[in-house]
Amino acid sequence: MKLHLVKELGVSLGAALLVMGVPWTAMAGEAQDVQPAERVVPSEYHGYMWRIDSKNKDMLPRNFRMADGAFRKKISADKAGKGVIASPSRQGLEQLAISGSAEFSAGEFKALQQTLQQKTHGPIYVIDLRQESHGLFNGDAVSWYGKRDWGNVGKSRQDALTDEAQRLQDAKGKILLLAQLDKKKKPLHPQFAKITVVMSEQQLVEGAGWHYLRLTDTDHVWPAAENIERFIDFTCKLPRDAWLHFHCQAGMGRTTAYMAMYDMMKNPEVPLEDILSRQYLLGGAYVAHVSLKPASNDWKQTYYRQKAGMIKKFYAYVQEAHKTGFALKWSQWLKDHGDDAGK
Repeated sequence: MKLHLVKELGVSLGAALLVMGVPWTAMAGEAQDVQPAERVVPSEYHGYMWRIDSKNKDMLPRNFRMADGAFRKKISADKAGKGVIASPSRQGLEQLAISGSAEFSAGEFKALQQTLQQKTHGPIYVIDLRQESHGLFNGDAVSWYGKRDWGNVGKSRQDALTDEAQRLQDAKGKILLLAQLDKKKKPLHPQFAKITVVMSEQQLVEGAGWHYLRLTDTDHVWPAAENIERFIDFTCKLPRDAWLHFHCQAGMGRTTAYMAMYDMMKNPEVPLEDILSRQYLLGGAYVAHVSLKPASNDWKQTYYRQKAGMIKKFYAYVQEAHKTGFALKWSQWLKDHGDDAGK
């Protein structure tokens, strides 16, 4: 690849250098909201390329599931670990009116519409849990990718949304380098493409007559207290016949965490072990999973242990707060019990 060609095409130099095998470091920023499981320097994670999250195809998005769906029969000890119940209670599950998935392309959204509109005549709300900047290019779902999927780590909610809007606007009419990532997070078959149609996810969803809520949560990390409180306030005002569809990037970590929290709020009498197990068996992650033999270089385990502890605390919070319609704030409950929102 010639650098003068990169300049002529107007692509991101950082993305081009990545494909050429040259390291690239973004400008420095200030950390504000990542959980303190480690010291985080945002400049180490700034985005450097447009990742294709999902191609524009006529099928349901990956990891799609609904609360009234069947439980999977095989339990992965590696992904679930201790605590999973093979046959958890389904009490209240059939009436939960929620679904979850990975990020969706334009074609996948159409398939999602067809499926969910057969399930409900009420309003449908898409709960977008991604902090990272993302949208749709020519129908494909894309996101501005940085190491760990932390392209906007340390940014406030408004700064993350501003970054996304600016990047989408700047992409219109440009020729950009796009690539999917392999299992090692390396670009897979990178290609240049002229971006003729650009949409935000909100435009796609609301253009179809659905509703949209954005919660900017960092990937792999327990949700920020302000986002959880925004979600609780939102759910307390929903009409009775509302359907919620949750998604993050892969439809596993953040998606399952919020589906489990909503399950707890609607079914506080169901034991925690049953709720976590059934959300896993529906096709999500086991939120309280902690690896018994993590690799020495597995940075995610610190955050997973944190999530395992916090989901249990959230269940304890629900047991108290649901009696007063969640008038007690999550952050206040944490303070009352000797914790803060970042632990």
